[in-house]
Amino acid sequence: MKNADIKQLALMCELIDTQSLSEAAARLGMTPSAASQSLSRLRAAFAQEVYVRHGNAYRLTSHGERVIGGIRTIVKRWNESLQAVQGFDPSESALRFNVACVGHSALPDFVQLQADLREQAPGARLDLQVPLYNAVDFQLLRAGRLDVLCASAPPPADARDMRHELLCSHALTHVLLSKSHPRVGDRISLAQYLAEEHVVAHYRNLDAASRSPLDAALQARGQVLRRSTYVQSLWTCLQLVSRGDFLMTMSADGARVVVALLSQVRSLPLPPDFPAVRSELHMIWHERTDRSRPHQWLRERLRAVSRAAGRSMEVPA
Repeated sequence: MKNADIKQLALMCELIDTQSLSEAAARLGMTPSAASQSLSRLRAAFAQEVYVRHGNAYRLTSHGERVIGGIRTIVKRWNESLQAVQGFDPSESALRFNVACVGHSALPDFVQLQADLREQAPGARLDLQVPLYNAVDFQLLRAGRLDVLCASAPPPADARDMRHELLCSHALTHVLLSKSHPRVGDRISLAQYLAEEHVVAHYRNLDAASRSPLDAALQARGQVLRRSTYVQSLWTCLQLVSRGDFLMTMSADGARVVVALLSQVRSLPLPPDFPAVRSELHMIWHERTDRSRPHQWLRERLRAVSRAAGRSMEVPA
C-alpha cells in the first residue's frame, strides 16, 4: 500500500462501522462527494480490494479482514497522539475505546458508563468484551486493540510494561437460587450451603491451581463444597441457577441486580458463620497509555462508576 493518508484510513473504518457513506463522511466533516473520491483513491492505493459493495452494504474482503485490525490501530494511535498534544476534550472526541471486564459482579456499572459517554463524549464509542485470561489479553493491550483490562487478578510480575490498580473489591455475602429450589427455604445454614451443588463464575481458564476466592476461603477452614461447577459464562451460570437447583454466591450488589432482572431467581444472606470472602477487580492498562489524556479520562470514568455504584447498591431483601 502507498500514498494513503490517515484521514482516508479513518474514513474507511467509519464506512465499515456505519455502513453509510453519508454518515461516515459527516463524522469526519466531509461531504459525501469528497468522501467518495477519497475512498476511490484509497482503494487504488491497495494492491488488493479491501472492501466491496453489495447493494447498500459495504463488506470486507478476505484481504480486508486480514488488514482491518492493523488499519484501526494506526488510526487509533494517530488520534491518541493528536489529542495528547492538543489536549483532550471529551465532547469533541471520536475515539473508540475497548474495555475487557469479567462479568461476575455489578461493578463497574457499564450502563452508567455508557450513559456518561453519551452525555460527556457523544462522538466516542465504548466496546465491551470478556477477557481471555491468558497472554493474549496483554498482547491486545500492547497492540492498542484493548485499552483497559478489568480482571480478578493483577498482571503477572514479569509483565513490567503493565500498570494496574485495585479498582474495587466485593464482599461475597449472598447466595442466588431458584424460587422453586426443592430443598432451601427462606434461610440457609452453613451445613446446608456446603451440601448443595454450586456454580462458580470463574475466569482463569478453569485452572485447577487457581482457586476462586470462595474455594480458597472455605479450604482455609478445612471446608469444601460438596460439588461445584466452574463456568466462564455468567449468563450460563444464571441459567443453571434460575432453571435448576444450583446455588451461586455473589456480592450484595450483584445479587440485587440479578434478582431485579430474573423473576425466577431469589437471594438469601449467607449464614452468619460463613467465612469472610472478598473478590477483587483490578484495572490494568499498558504503560504506553499511562499519560494519554483520553485514556486517563476513560480510567477515571471507570473509577467513578465503580465508586458511585458501590455507594448506591442496597442489600436485597
